[in-house]
Amino acid sequence: MSDIAKLVEEEPDELRQANLQLRQMEQTVFALREELERLQVDKEQAVQDAVSNSVDEIKQLKETAQALRDELELHRAAAETRVQEAIAASASEIKQLKETSQALREELERLQVEKADAVQEATRAGQDEIRQLKETVASLRDELETMRFDNIEKMQEQERIARDELGQLQQTVVEMRTELERLKGGK
Repeated sequence: MSDIAKLVEEEPDELRQANLQLRQMEQTVFALREELERLQVDKEQAVQDAVSNSVDEIKQLKETAQALRDELELHRAAAETRVQEAIAASASEIKQLKETSQALREELERLQVEKADAVQEATRAGQDEIRQLKETVASLRDELETMRFDNIEKMQEQERIARDELGQLQQTVVEMRTELERLKGGK
């Protein structure tokens, strides 16, 4: 029989129990370390995911804002074209009507008034649409800002929770070490 086997057989039950508890505590500490590392990886992944989602969302909002700007520009160009066409048509009609008799001059004035009203209405409608689009862009900016702040708050809350959990795990390890040292000291 080897010396170790003799020592193990001769060990009192308390020492055997203490050694068994020591091995169990070492296994527990090892398991806690693995869990802590896993939690750290999970936390980093959550932060990465949150940042990635924020970047995607910002990109989409920027694309939406750009699309709205492009559409606004198209509307402006169309309104300007309509105004230019209306002015050109009015000028042509004025020239033709001046070449006609005095009786047609009254008709010309009526047409000019109608056309001026149409231009004003088109301009007003264009301005209303521009105002609405500007309000929409401002609203989208506000919403983007709110979402960004919400994401920052969520990330800070996740970091706080992870710190709290880490503190608790560290406290548990300290308590286990203290208990282990107490048990070692009690041999």
